[in-house]
Amino acid sequence: MNARMRRWWQGDPASPEVTSPDDPDLRRLLERVAPGSETSDLGGCFCVNVRLPEPGLVVRVQPRFVSRQRVLALQDIRRQLARRGLLVGTPRTWRGRPLLRCRGCLVELETYVPHAKPEATCESYTWMFRGMGRLHRELAQIEVALPRPVVSTYAPPGSLHRWLPAAERAVAHDPVATDMAALVRRLLPVLRRRWVPASVLPRHLIHGDVRLGNIGLTPEIETPYLDFGFAAVRPRIHELAYALAWVILRPDGSGTADTFCWDKVPALVEEYEDAAGTVLTPVERKALTPYIAAVPLYHAATVGFHADPVAQLRDDRDGNAFLRISEWLLANPAAPLG
Repeated sequence: MNARMRRWWQGDPASPEVTSPDDPDLRRLLERVAPGSETSDLGGCFCVNVRLPEPGLVVRVQPRFVSRQRVLALQDIRRQLARRGLLVGTPRTWRGRPLLRCRGCLVELETYVPHAKPEATCESYTWMFRGMGRLHRELAQIEVALPRPVVSTYAPPGSLHRWLPAAERAVAHDPVATDMAALVRRLLPVLRRRWVPASVLPRHLIHGDVRLGNIGLTPEIETPYLDFGFAAVRPRIHELAYALAWVILRPDGSGTADTFCWDKVPALVEEYEDAAGTVLTPVERKALTPYIAAVPLYHAATVGFHADPVAQLRDDRDGNAFLRISEWLLANPAAPLG
């Protein structure tokens, strides 16, 4: 795990991260940007995202492990996508400055795009895969020097194997979490045997976190593209695999691989291909199963770097149920595309 990320997890008591819209320093900054404006918390995994309705802005506070070069590159990507006709939050400056600072954290402004998170239905997932295809068609044409993200949604089996001992040590005192870590150790050799290296797969800039909400829906039935924090140059099949992993699990964590409607997957892939103006290669089709299986395994193998690793592995949403999807897929590699 990146040393910069380790320092972030450990924290600095003398200068803590900005982790809440109610942080006093952030409140003072918001008042400078939009005096008297109301605010609303938009949530977020690593970033603090605050909406300022009156000027129609989103204020995003980045964690300290995100570099200035990466934030500026992500802004460039969003500008290019907007010029290509995609609906994204476009970066805004404040008094000529593209980035501000709040207690050592980078802060950026962008336009707010009114949107809703679609319901988890077959129609919504069809919408999402078409939207992903159109996004990939445009991202494949963009060239930008984008530093790799410190935190990712992707790693090959070798990296997962290196990180797993930290997870095992972190949960050794909890029998249930220890059993889950043992399952990860049993599955990683199977994943390694089925793995298709990134070097033989089509790669280009991808979003990195495609799921319902990040490819949303506007009142005018348009497709807004949100949250590019995990964008990176990756195998494009990883994007499809990552999205499918969350489709299988379902938003409430109730989904299982053995009850999932696998016959729907080819149609979703066709929607993607039609919108992207491309066709998955035979090697990509071979890679789809192990790349889906790698998503829950990534979550499990990295819990040693979380603040509460036991909760991460015991949680049915991100642990047990998710890992069982990997286990089932590696035993049934032909399922996704028949």
